[in-house]
Amino acid sequence: MAPGTTIDIMKVLAFGEILWDIIEQEEHLGGAPFNFIAHTAQCGNDAYIFSRIGNDFRAMKVLNRCKSYGVNDQFIQRDELLPTGTVEVTLHDGQPDYLIVEGVAWDNITFDHSLANLDDEHFEVFYFGTLAQRARPSAETLERILMSFSFNHLFCDINLRKSGYNGPIIRKSLSHCTMLKLNHEEIPIVSYIIADKAMDIPSFCSWVTRQYSQIRLVIVTAAEKGCFVWYESRLIAVPGVPVQVLDAVGAGDSFSAAFLHTFVRTGNPELAGRVANSVGAFVATQRGAIPGYTREIRRMIASSTSY
Repeated sequence: MAPGTTIDIMKVLAFGEILWDIIEQEEHLGGAPFNFIAHTAQCGNDAYIFSRIGNDFRAMKVLNRCKSYGVNDQFIQRDELLPTGTVEVTLHDGQPDYLIVEGVAWDNITFDHSLANLDDEHFEVFYFGTLAQRARPSAETLERILMSFSFNHLFCDINLRKSGYNGPIIRKSLSHCTMLKLNHEEIPIVSYIIADKAMDIPSFCSWVTRQYSQIRLVIVTAAEKGCFVWYESRLIAVPGVPVQVLDAVGAGDSFSAAFLHTFVRTGNPELAGRVANSVGAFVATQRGAIPGYTREIRRMIASSTSY
């Protein structure tokens, strides 16, 4: 289905990590794919996540949160041996340092019988990132999905986390996606990895879409400056929405959800950028990665895609 085609309800499947951030003994549910798909549900879409959790108390809390956020859990696997994912967060003078625990359930996502008829589900969008590819079982499952099934849009969110990416992971991700998102701080790092040279945003977007011709759209988020969207060989700058940031966790994931929701329906990258900037700014003013949307935010999202 081409962008701009009217879609009543879009079906979206996200692949990757579900984890708990443990901050000063408090636990917060997260992981970019989970944050993204929960925001996708809030935008009014059918939202599914393909991941793996343990057989522990944190796993039960994940399933309960899926229900409360409107996320379909039919593709969430259970692991009898490995625990549900966690991230140990320590604060040094207020600045967080992350230890993403390895050898957890989402490192062992498998290609199982639940995927046999995935094409019949008619998912419009498939979302994946880089972190979930750090371990071979999950990376191989992702590769098999990408090679075996068809989706109209393949959205890759580059999330550079220490010990969670390398050249092969990034190149493989770029070779599969049709939409690429990363932030402005990741541009020079990814540039050096894939091209052995530093690039600015326009040069990178032009280069990556020439090297990987199936990439139709590149989104670069730039915090308070807004975002840049490369589409049809043109870079569009979309100004940010000034806000007093309370908690930026989840803002980028909400941006991705709102951008996809709007762009797939309208085919308008500038409008999608404006809507996504507004949603991301709202989330940054709230506590937590997945705050409930206000009536004004819901109305703005709905009106942007009405005809």
